[in-house]
Amino acid sequence: MATLPHSYEEGLYAKDTFFVFNDFLNFATGTDGWTSLAADSGTTVAVADGVRGVAALGTGATDNNECSLRTTTELFLVADNKPLRFDTRVQYTEALTDDANVLAGFMSALAANALVDDGAGVRTTGNYFVFFKVDGETTWRVRSRNGTETETHDTGVTAGGASYQRLRIELDNEGSGSTNVRATFWIDDVQCTDAGSSGRPKIVHTIAISGSTEMNAGVYVKAGGANAETLNCDYLYASQRR
Repeated sequence: MATLPHSYEEGLYAKDTFFVFNDFLNFATGTDGWTSLAADSGTTVAVADGVRGVAALGTGATDNNECSLRTTTELFLVADNKPLRFDTRVQYTEALTDDANVLAGFMSALAANALVDDGAGVRTTGNYFVFFKVDGETTWRVRSRNGTETETHDTGVTAGGASYQRLRIELDNEGSGSTNVRATFWIDDVQCTDAGSSGRPKIVHTIAISGSTEMNAGVYVKAGGANAETLNCDYLYASQRR
């Protein structure tokens, strides 16, 4: 089974690997292959002075305001023998207990209402492999979808807080010539386990490849009340075997 290099340096020089990476030294929407959604009043996506370079996605203090940061075009497609990786480092602190809605990963047509209003969760259309957290909850969930086939699990890992969390998604074939893709999810380099099952087995989603559509890579945040939420993104990386 083909695999991708996991380090950025190896990925940079691997000629059989296509990748995008943004460390957010600066940001202007529509430039350098990255686009923001900040159409609601008071929403912003910007990079301020500070160590490392961090893109801050702000919702403003209006319920269901949303913003996102994504690859301008849909560059990634699940296919046979074409493994994918998504990697980001994010941080947010709840403005009010558990109100924030946050998403990160691969998603077709990543745009408005990637997370449905009023804590209703991830939209029910398209192709995606994501981490997400919704209004009313405090832990990261993961979901994979292609067509009508969907798998969702609760990792039990607290989302948000004062510290950054590294979120990684790995998509590989089940085997040579397989008709399915296997999705695994990692937080701070530890593979996610199922909080809803006895013994906490590792989460593995098996999703059919057939019918897949192109996806963006990105991050997204939506306010769950009349309080401003800010998602800080240290970097975004995504890659796929050519």
